[in-house]
Amino acid sequence: MAKTRRARTRPPLVPPAVTIRAFARNRLVEHTLPAQASLERLAEEWTYVLRSRARWLDDPGQRQAKRERAQNDLATLGLPLATLKQLAVASHIEVELHPWDTGDAPTDAVFEAASSMPWEYLLSAATRESGRHRPMLVTRLLRNDAPAVITGPPRRVLLVESAPGRLRDLYDFEQEEERLRAALGADAPDGTSGTPARTVGISATESVTELKKTVRAEWDVLHVTGVDTHQAGWVVDGFYDNLDARPARWKRILTSREEIRDGMILREANLPELPVPYDELAEVLISPQHRPWLVTLNLYYSGARIARELVRRGAHASMGFLDEIDDELAERFFQAFYWAWCRQTGTRGIPHAFVEAWGHMAHQPVHGTAIVIWMGRSVFDEYAIAPQAEFPEVPKTETRRARLERIDDTPVAELLQVQLDVPKEINYSLLHNNRSLLNRLTLTKLASHVLEDITVDVELNLGADNYRYRATHLVLDEPQREIGPDVRIPLTGALPRSLRERVHSTVYVKVTCHGRTALETTERVTLIPVDEWVDDTEDNPWLPSFVLPRDPAVLRVIASARKYLIGINDDPSAGFDGYQSIDEASSSPTAGVDAQVRAIWTAIVNDYRLQYINPPPAYSDQSQRLRTPSDILASNTGTCIDLALLLASCLEYIDVYSVIVLLEGHAFVGYWRSDSAHEAFAEVAHVPLEVPPAGSALARSSDTQLVEKYRWRLTRMHYDEIMEYVSSGDLVMLEATLLTSASSFVEAIKEGRANMRSRREFDSLLDVRLARTAAPPITPLPIILD
Repeated sequence: MAKTRRARTRPPLVPPAVTIRAFARNRLVEHTLPAQASLERLAEEWTYVLRSRARWLDDPGQRQAKRERAQNDLATLGLPLATLKQLAVASHIEVELHPWDTGDAPTDAVFEAASSMPWEYLLSAATRESGRHRPMLVTRLLRNDAPAVITGPPRRVLLVESAPGRLRDLYDFEQEEERLRAALGADAPDGTSGTPARTVGISATESVTELKKTVRAEWDVLHVTGVDTHQAGWVVDGFYDNLDARPARWKRILTSREEIRDGMILREANLPELPVPYDELAEVLISPQHRPWLVTLNLYYSGARIARELVRRGAHASMGFLDEIDDELAERFFQAFYWAWCRQTGTRGIPHAFVEAWGHMAHQPVHGTAIVIWMGRSVFDEYAIAPQAEFPEVPKTETRRARLERIDDTPVAELLQVQLDVPKEINYSLLHNNRSLLNRLTLTKLASHVLEDITVDVELNLGADNYRYRATHLVLDEPQREIGPDVRIPLTGALPRSLRERVHSTVYVKVTCHGRTALETTERVTLIPVDEWVDDTEDNPWLPSFVLPRDPAVLRVIASARKYLIGINDDPSAGFDGYQSIDEASSSPTAGVDAQVRAIWTAIVNDYRLQYINPPPAYSDQSQRLRTPSDILASNTGTCIDLALLLASCLEYIDVYSVIVLLEGHAFVGYWRSDSAHEAFAEVAHVPLEVPPAGSALARSSDTQLVEKYRWRLTRMHYDEIMEYVSSGDLVMLEATLLTSASSFVEAIKEGRANMRSRREFDSLLDVRLARTAAPPITPLPIILD
């Protein structure tokens, strides 16, 4: 019988997803990563980790752990350690995203994950772990037919601003315009014709139809600023309610999974607000006849898809943010970028201006913030040099005396812009925790030359006491300096620490430049009493300041609790030693920690017989007066939050890490059973199985943004992560009000866990240990007791 040879079947070809390349030691290093499901999951995990970056940024050990994690995860994707070590000596790494159009949902999901992956952070962190010791730039590539030329500074720039409908009263672009005009040198003569070297046009909340016509002119650069489709859902109540009743054009913003797509809020003639998805937005902004060299996007969630699609449609380059960034920092970055680009000489292009601008942000909280540059041609192609528009610099032969005389002849309003924002109410706990007195005090240099002799004087008036900040900046040689965070008022007097009622006061601010007044104003403010806590999204993170472990009443509770600890442990030598009691060899390693917390609970229940009472009057809808541990024990009364703070104070005294949990209208306490579990929590070691995308129903139904700026606060977006620790037993919840009903410790645990049953009712979790180790730390208030 004749044998037939079985045909060999080839494995299906796996399409390439990403190619990573760099010049290292004079040779091109390239490595291609295939499209694979692990890429999708790792993109979710790193998205979550970087959204939670405030939790680990201030800890060098945690940042080291992130570098190791990045190295391991890149190896999982197929980028070996040997290649990483080669990339570590490069100054520029390019990440090429390969085009795809399969129509296959799983494959599309993998490539979309490749777009949303924070390659900038991953490669930066992993190469640092592999020995990198100098700055490195990461750019992305999606090949189009853009010409291979190095572009000089732009001549014609269009600022596209959009705040339609209900957004109009929330956003004002005047300050951003002034910053960019100063950075671009739009008002400076070109040195030959006496006309401005650059033309800056403004598209002010035009309709989609009007905007299409405006961008069809020959613009070198578009700077787009406004509100993205995700932010709109957070800043405008009910923005996406009743989508079924909306016009058909609104429904294009939804994916097949009913999620909001990345995009921007524009308007149309018959629609005061129109969410425009990223692909349609790219069609609006990119003129096929006059494709811009660069589009910069001052929009949240613009780096993964909006910037990519702009390049896909022909832009030479585009720049945006992967997630959220402080509005002030975003404006400062773009000002620094355009300042650098418009003043560079030689053959340096957009990437070099980006590096210089990033250098200006070195002392700002931008670590982990992915500012993404997409290019239409590889940076390693052979480039020609495009004609450059020179920026008119002051002649180098000008003497300092001549320059100062010229400055004296220039109105101060044309030299220096001062932006000031004084809060209407001043929370003592913020000032105590070394936070700024002012929301904003920004100095913007409007002239091309250096400004000298700038003085800033800020004074808080409080009765007979005046608290003053004064600084003299001899030189302002950068486009802008934000000094608001530097305005710290040392409240050393007894009066502010013993205030029991609100006090109306004033803040005086004066800024001078070369002896001339640029700003002088007096603003009315209200100083909130030391024991008053503002319960709103912005100020509730300062609640750990009301955890007072050194209050005399705490020591009495701990002394009373020791006899119960001896009985629980059946050990006359038992003491409160926190996590030192953990016995890893035991079948119940954390039993010693639980016994200490149980002893404190038992002492308060049996020895003090507390009763529940409503809070004292605060004369403000957003505020609540909080009792100290001494107040609670003296009156034997407290509210839910008073009792939670009492327990948290006792736990901190014995060095057990506590959390304060805020629900809608309720508060309770919890504790970590081991320091190792808390370490994993601080590191964001465990990412939930489901990471809510920015456009998910959960994200748009919450009043909280996805990126949390406070290290010690977790919000509704972290609910699943918290519940994993609760379910595993690493985090124990206690219902503190059961202290008033002689309930057992076990009942308190049961009710505390039941409190976590609803994500909708959950507001936030404040971790006291992370608050204490923040930079600067959130420390207990120095309340002067009666």
